Amino acid sequence: MDNYLNTLIETYRSNTNKEVAKAQKQYMRNKFEFLGIKTPLRNEILKKHYKTFGKLDIDKSRNYVKYLWELPEREFQYVAINIAEKLSKSFVPQDIDFLEYLIENKSWWDSVDGVVRLNKVYFQKHPELIKEHTNRWINSENFWFQRSALLFQLNNREKMDKELMFEYINKVSHSNEFFVQKAIGWILRQYSKYYPEIVEDFVANNKLAPLSKREALKVIKKNAISS
Repeated sequence: MDNYLNTLIETYRSNTNKEVAKAQKQYMRNKFEFLGIKTPLRNEILKKHYKTFGKLDIDKSRNYVKYLWELPEREFQYVAINIAEKLSKSFVPQDIDFLEYLIENKSWWDSVDGVVRLNKVYFQKHPELIKEHTNRWINSENFWFQRSALLFQLNNREKMDKELMFEYINKVSHSNEFFVQKAIGWILRQYSKYYPEIVEDFVANNKLAPLSKREALKVIKKNAISS
């Protein structure tokens, strides 16, 4: 890899904090190694790097992201997502392979939910591909793809395709997977901030896991208590 990326990697590793890293690793159920760099410092390092070495070369960005994704320390996956966000404005249809690589490799809620933001930009640029790819995800046996199909519309507010949301929820509402149940509740809870009656009616008339129901109705119940 070139000097631009090598210097960035060396700078992060020079800021290792073993005590913080130990706590971060435990929090993530010992699934990943950590450098022990908290979010504010991680972002500041990246900001200074851009200022010193200049803007990203878009043509190299995909390779940078994949290289960082393969490094053992979890901070590098977070940095990769930051770099991919810079790239996202130039997403082309073929970048679905790139996004699926990020979803499928080193999968956990933190990385997958980070990639959700990238998916959202991709589908905003290429709405004609929404059904093709998200339908494949929701029907996948990989629950991280299912979670991604549920959450790509997160915070869409009035632009939410609620029929598609409800269709996908019903396809996986039987799932025993925590991260799928949580995603169902999360997308419904966000939508309930704008259309509480619709969400309340859907929850009442469809079979959902208790976790999904609790999450879906949190805002509605909170507002009912405070009113």
